[in-house]
Amino acid sequence: MTPDPVESAAAVATLVNVWLTIRTSLWSWAWGVVAVVLYAVVFWRSQLWSSMTLQVAYYLPMQAIGWWTWRRAGPTGDDDLPVTRLAARGRWLSVVVIAALTLGLGTTMSRLGAAQSWLDAAVTATSVVGQALMTRKIIEHWACWVLVNATYALWLLPTQGRGQSAALDLGLLALAAHGWRDWARALR
Repeated sequence: MTPDPVESAAAVATLVNVWLTIRTSLWSWAWGVVAVVLYAVVFWRSQLWSSMTLQVAYYLPMQAIGWWTWRRAGPTGDDDLPVTRLAARGRWLSVVVIAALTLGLGTTMSRLGAAQSWLDAAVTATSVVGQALMTRKIIEHWACWVLVNATYALWLLPTQGRGQSAALDLGLLALAAHGWRDWARALR
């Protein structure tokens, strides 16, 4: 199978984005825009419509929100937003939101004939929560990315013939573990 140049470019942009996120660099958000647009095309072609919709309707605007939040929402309003942790209530709320979004998206996408609608909906819902937490520099976002990257790498993308992206998600899984560790150090 010939590598898809759009998928290859999306993979590179995503790697740069995640590496910069681990380093808490504002530039992660600019690279996020590039990755989001390219992956919207990849997911559209694969008929993973929940994932494609996630890219366009959620991730794209979240890049601007994330940049602004990291830049202005810290104590001095000057690129100093600290890494924090969710309280138990926030963790439970995250699980409830993921379950509700999975139910709604899974039902809708299965009626539309999307490929692997329930699993696609579950990773989409987990990604929504992970992105929201990342935007606020909450460490638990890394747990969401570990789950999402493992699911994409080990099942969802390989079954859609997206080997490049599956390999990328294996790398992202390792980066998510690294980022979780680095952000945990920042909390101490």
